[in-house]
Amino acid sequence: MKRKPCLIEHCDTCGLREKVVLCDISGSDLEEFQKIKRTLQYAPHQTVFYEGHLCLGLYLLCSGKVKLTRSSTRGRRQIVRILGPGELIEKHVFGDRALHEVTCETLEPSQVCVIDKERYLAVIHRNPQLAIKLIQLLSNEVGVNMDYLDQFTFKTARERLAGLLLELGDRFGKKKDDQVRVGLTLKREEVAEMAGITVETTIRLLGVFRDEGVLTIDGRTITLLNPGRLSRIAER
Repeated sequence: MKRKPCLIEHCDTCGLREKVVLCDISGSDLEEFQKIKRTLQYAPHQTVFYEGHLCLGLYLLCSGKVKLTRSSTRGRRQIVRILGPGELIEKHVFGDRALHEVTCETLEPSQVCVIDKERYLAVIHRNPQLAIKLIQLLSNEVGVNMDYLDQFTFKTARERLAGLLLELGDRFGKKKDDQVRVGLTLKREEVAEMAGITVETTIRLLGVFRDEGVLTIDGRTITLLNPGRLSRIAER
């Protein structure tokens, strides 16, 4: 039986609203927000938008998970990030005729809200506190991008893979005692793309981590047995 996405019909009853900068509003601003967004439902492995296409608005992930990828001129693909509920998918839409920098594809049943940019800017103009929080959100994203750049510039393949597993466990994992079950079932190719290493190297390093007692592998499910050890490897 296919799992259906959790449909969020109204922003005023959404449990994520107070945690999401984009829609942490109330009163008349919330009523306007309801009018300027379109809610879209996606099945697993559907494309939300393509790299290089014109941005039609702000894309907010309300439920589900998506992956963002970039492609080189030679056709090589890199997974930039995986996002979960409450995250803003496209953050550079405020420029004139902005184009998508990534391709967005769902990993599971997902709900996405597309928000009219110009009408949302009008909401921001009336709400200085919202503008400040949005600036902070975009500033934090710059720091995240710098961290990713450091990973690919200064880390070995072993360190990058260890750091990636820790991040996925922290953001999407289910903790039980000292163990963390990564809440994603990714192909080895997808793990390799995220870590920026070859599939062969990914398979070999996962085997090494398993033999060292750091993790277990059951099909596509990875459980971190010793996150502390992984952390030391990632920071080495």
